[in-house]
Amino acid sequence: MTEHFDWIDMMEHMQEIRLFAGHHIRGKREGATSPQEVDMLSRIYLAEGPLKPLQLSELMGLSKSAVSRLIDNLERNGFLAREYSQQDKRSYRLHLTEQGSQELQQAYRHYLEPIYRLRRTLGEERFHTLLSQIREANHLLQNTAADK
Repeated sequence: MTEHFDWIDMMEHMQEIRLFAGHHIRGKREGATSPQEVDMLSRIYLAEGPLKPLQLSELMGLSKSAVSRLIDNLERNGFLAREYSQQDKRSYRLHLTEQGSQELQQAYRHYLEPIYRLRRTLGEERFHTLLSQIREANHLLQNTAADK
């Protein structure tokens, strides 16, 4: 196959990936957190310790300004709290509030239902193989982007 035709094949693959990522993942619940906000809340919840905005930017693959907007909105809604550094008053770490933990518990059922359905349909072994391949692809693409 020549390179000219390779891009057509790759566009078809890209369309399948977009369909999976966008079409099968549920949208925002009425009057609740968005998928990106749930992602941020869950990353903070699952972290070994408090996270800084720059760490969230890197983990989520978002610009610092996008992360700042998410933080501002989540803080305004009472889901996050900032803990400012004693040494550098501009630096802060983020903590989930009790209200943020409750919102995350309510939201996860809505957003994760398609993933649970996929797991049930594929079975444990195929589901974990898929996740392993996605994790590897993300790692490879992240490292490639960092090299540029």
